[in-house]
Amino acid sequence: MAERTRRTLYRHPLAAVGGALFSAGVFLFLILLVYDLTSPVDNPYRSLVTFVIAPFIITMGFLLFLLAIWIQVRNARKRGESVKFNLSIDPTDPNYMRNLWLFLGLSAVLIFLVIYSGTKAYEATDSVAFCGETCHVVMEPQNITYYNSAHAKVPCVECHIGPGASFYVKSKVDGIRQLFATALNTYSRPIETPVENLRPAQETCEECHWPRQFYGEKMVTHTYYRTDEHNSPWTVKLLVKIGGGNPRTGILEGIHWHMIGTNTIEYVASDEKRQDIIWLRLMTEGGDTIIYQDPDADEPDFTDPELELRHFDCMDCHNRPSHSFLPPAVGLNLALSTRQVSPDLKYIRQVGLDLLNDGYETRSEANESIKTGLAEYYYENYPEIVENNNGDIEQAAEVLLKIYNENFFPEMKTDYRVRENNLSHFVNDGCFRCHDGLMQDEQGNTLSNTCSTCHLIVSQGPSEDVASLESDLAGLDFQHPEDIDEVWREFKCTECHTPESGY
Repeated sequence: MAERTRRTLYRHPLAAVGGALFSAGVFLFLILLVYDLTSPVDNPYRSLVTFVIAPFIITMGFLLFLLAIWIQVRNARKRGESVKFNLSIDPTDPNYMRNLWLFLGLSAVLIFLVIYSGTKAYEATDSVAFCGETCHVVMEPQNITYYNSAHAKVPCVECHIGPGASFYVKSKVDGIRQLFATALNTYSRPIETPVENLRPAQETCEECHWPRQFYGEKMVTHTYYRTDEHNSPWTVKLLVKIGGGNPRTGILEGIHWHMIGTNTIEYVASDEKRQDIIWLRLMTEGGDTIIYQDPDADEPDFTDPELELRHFDCMDCHNRPSHSFLPPAVGLNLALSTRQVSPDLKYIRQVGLDLLNDGYETRSEANESIKTGLAEYYYENYPEIVENNNGDIEQAAEVLLKIYNENFFPEMKTDYRVRENNLSHFVNDGCFRCHDGLMQDEQGNTLSNTCSTCHLIVSQGPSEDVASLESDLAGLDFQHPEDIDEVWREFKCTECHTPESGY
């Protein structure tokens, strides 16, 4: 039997390409692995590049090399050659030497390109621009409100993914769904708020916010403006009972009492957004269990696997820490108090509310309608203001456009009316989801819903000058800016201050 010819497997160009990719992938993986192991910051996107992209490149290189082997063996058999292929180095083979130089050249280029592009890919996917602009155009509302929030310096991944492999994998799987939805234009408008997918606050928020420091009281001042001709001011100064664990007395108190200590609160909501709470259970430090229930709601069926028994945490109140869509009245109150909008413009608050809250199909339509609508109102009703031409109308129009463009997104059907904020009891029920005066225990006791539960009114009255108002650190009885008698004691604020009204 004739001896078979020995031939190296490196003779085919694909072997050089596959080997170069394999080498480049290995270099990328080793560099990023060292970086991943030595970095003090846990970053899921670095893991994406290190443990997904780099191994993918290595695998592709290996598969190309196997393809080169299969092609060479198949061609030899077709020619009827008796060839024994091996991994030997043969400097006398011109095909081998050609592919050797091809391999070395490609390896040098690919190693540089793969390492450079791989590290840049990590940096890019870790950026806020990636989340809000580059890949997620539909996330414009969240992106703009994020930059206007107190967390504008915190990367998106710190809250939306956080540390740990499990949530990283979940986010990547969901990201594939979002990619297809964006490409096929099948995403919802507005984008649904994924409250069921948010991580517990202890695993995200408390990476920065120290629970033991949730105590004390905070003085805040709000100046509101009424919808009368003179945009009359009404100022309220509040002592907010932030509370928590008092380090001096050791007593749990105030708003953060809900989160500190061994007391546990669980609840059941009848809607996906957790706005309609119908059942609540308090388990106290002393071992007592108290159940409060909406008397008009059915008893929750705890045998239903779809029922969510939610453990109360920070996100149940601070549900919009980085993406707050301001109601138009909030933006107008701030603009009036800082004189970005002149209070001398008669009925500017009412006109501004109506223009901002009107239904628009597109941003361009809104911008044109707000600007022309404001000018037409004063031209028709107060021509003397137009004649003075002191620039107040034009400046007010610019501020209204700024308020609209930062908080209203008609193409995505997104604004404050579909993005509930639980830190207030204007427009949304917020605290009144539980403290509505209706939920009661077996003895008929209800959860407190008096003003002094969360804050004391230190000063209030019809002026922007707090020093000129009646004040009492022990707390004043609430006085409504409008004469509605005692109606405010019997009804929630949101029965008048609705999403439709904007204030």
